[in-house]
Amino acid sequence: MKSFLIIFAFLFPLTFYSQTWNAPTETKNISNPVAYSPEVYKQGQKIYNNLCKSCHGIDGKGDPVMVKTLNPPPADFTRESFQKQSDGEIFWKLSEGKGVMAAYKNMLSEKERWAVIHYIRNFKNTTENTETLQATTEKETIESFPFTGLINNQTTHIIRPKGFGLVIQHRFGATKFNEEFITNFMGLDLAANIRFGFQIPINEKLYTEIGRTRYGKFYDWGTKYKIASQTEKFPVSIALYENIALTTEKTPQYPDGTTFVNGEIFQYKFAHRLRYDTQLLVSRKFNNWFSGQIGAQFVWINLFPVGDKPYVWAVPLSLRFKTGLRSAIDVEFTPNSHKHTMPMSLAYEVASSGNHIFQITITNTDRILPQNILTTESLKHKDGFMLGFNLIRYF
Repeated sequence: MKSFLIIFAFLFPLTFYSQTWNAPTETKNISNPVAYSPEVYKQGQKIYNNLCKSCHGIDGKGDPVMVKTLNPPPADFTRESFQKQSDGEIFWKLSEGKGVMAAYKNMLSEKERWAVIHYIRNFKNTTENTETLQATTEKETIESFPFTGLINNQTTHIIRPKGFGLVIQHRFGATKFNEEFITNFMGLDLAANIRFGFQIPINEKLYTEIGRTRYGKFYDWGTKYKIASQTEKFPVSIALYENIALTTEKTPQYPDGTTFVNGEIFQYKFAHRLRYDTQLLVSRKFNNWFSGQIGAQFVWINLFPVGDKPYVWAVPLSLRFKTGLRSAIDVEFTPNSHKHTMPMSLAYEVASSGNHIFQITITNTDRILPQNILTTESLKHKDGFMLGFNLIRYF
């Protein structure tokens, strides 16, 4: 019994966190080194709304759902005990994190963290302040999705300025839930497709990206412009996306005099290497746990098989269900005009924050670019599926 109590006493602190959270003594005399200004305050407000509001609430008292769900509950920024802390103590806690509270030292710059402290100093336990915050929030943007892409589909999200994004998408070979699942190690032993993408912001509404995909040796260039943002007054976010892909595979070799049925000699031109993707996206964040998006998509390829068409119309649908503070289930389904293609994808976000995400994916296509997904026959249910992963990191 004594041994049990000793073990329990050791493990208990690892499972539950005390409500008391004290910063190191040396942080108590540290003041905010970033001077207050309207611009700094606005920066802190924007970061708070993107990263903190979902747990701590619009008025700093804690989101009602999170207060009941999390143990311990989110800190109440309006309490005198919180506001009595020094800037240094709050900065240390914001940087180091604890439990479900993320450590933001690797996600936000020091200046950004000090800007957040300027903003949360604004919270007071008064009705007037709550009304002011609510009025301000009516003008603040609401992000339906925290990243520029979900699984394969684009979202209305725009990467923030003064940084860049890295996107890695990996799809393993097709496998089934039978002996193949073991023998080919869930498809990892088979040929895989991968894309590296780099995203560069132009401003708060526009960014550009370049990428390289293994299958087809495609290089692609894309750009996204946010037409409108969801707010308390405007119900949806709207974005326009365009991508051009160029294959660098060697020119197909045909015997001299090769002709089609009409007698014309085939000549492979530079234009045949190009494929285009255009999307108009509309998204909405319905609550803290659910976001949805629908789009209108048009894909055009300059070289296509006899009997097919050079274009495909599609209606990409994307859904995100949060299952925890840093986890979610993502679903994609893309009805389209191609007779042999019906892309479907499912992903579980096993770790996500404002700056990074890791997803385990299940799809019925090993293509990654929409120009190739919508023009390549997808797997039927009886043929199996592809496992994979997505890794997104913003710097």
